[in-house]
Amino acid sequence: MTSPQSPPLLYRSSIEAMGCLFECFVPGADAVEALAIGHEALDEVARLDAQLSHYRQDSDIGRLNLYAATDWVRVEPELFALLQRCAALTKATGGAFDISAGALLKAWGFHHGSGRAASEAEVRTALEHSGMRRVLLDPDQHLVHFGASELTLNLGAIGKGYALDRAAEVLRFYGPTDGVIHGGRSTILALGLTPLGEPWEFVLRDPRDRRTPIETVRLRDAALSTSGSYGQFVEVDGVKCGHVLDPRTGYPVQGPLSVSVIAPNATDADALSTAFYVMGVEQAAEYCASRPDIAAVILEEDSSSPSAIADPEGRAAATGASSPADYSVGVPSLQPLRVTRIGLP
Repeated sequence: MTSPQSPPLLYRSSIEAMGCLFECFVPGADAVEALAIGHEALDEVARLDAQLSHYRQDSDIGRLNLYAATDWVRVEPELFALLQRCAALTKATGGAFDISAGALLKAWGFHHGSGRAASEAEVRTALEHSGMRRVLLDPDQHLVHFGASELTLNLGAIGKGYALDRAAEVLRFYGPTDGVIHGGRSTILALGLTPLGEPWEFVLRDPRDRRTPIETVRLRDAALSTSGSYGQFVEVDGVKCGHVLDPRTGYPVQGPLSVSVIAPNATDADALSTAFYVMGVEQAAEYCASRPDIAAVILEEDSSSPSAIADPEGRAAATGASSPADYSVGVPSLQPLRVTRIGLP
């Protein structure tokens, strides 16, 4: 009588990139091979970090930010395709997603610092130097030109998701069709099935205590991305505002606690989680109605109900790689939670 064959183990590779920890989990019978493939996939993340960073003047995005306002700048085809995709997402979301809002981020102090209150004049000026309609793209020559002198690109709302999709291409090139890659646990790409032959499971938790489970998401060849303010605020007229800006108005969004988006790829999941945070429940539902392959879970505090007492120790969940949220806003008491599920079975 033969014993049942054990499922393959998961082998973990990791790298620091794009301001967070990326991890790649690859199943396999050969540890050396699985780890080597994981490292190859994460090397692609490191390459894209160097290309897409707006902090580095020697990156392709840094070069655009330096020169594209005064000249047409040629970029390599894959980056040009990403910029086209960003422009399409801006149009599809009515401007709620916009990578060209670097001037607004700078005005509010979110470009490098923790935030400051921008004046109306600063916001007005920043808006004049923002907007994808001012990013001119020549598809024949892969040339880019900015129609405003202070316009800058910031791919922070899509870069991690794009890097995960590209890393997955590397994995598939070397053979694995199953595995998980995440960037900072906020954006996760699940490939194929677990070693037990089941979809990958991830638990969405209340971002205020990082512990209370809200929703279990099962993914197969799909991505999950979560956006929220997570305790980063700037005070405007005595009101605390989150660090997510509405690129249409130029002001911080009084948005929900968090928005989680499930999409066929990590690029869309990453971008749309930010867009839906800006758009709100009704507009997010309208978007999903036109895209049945997109689903969302939106968490809001229900201020109309009595407060619940929070954990006095403020303990956080040790959720490992299966949690897309790993941040706490440190509130002393928790309002009841309103959970809106869009497009989920």
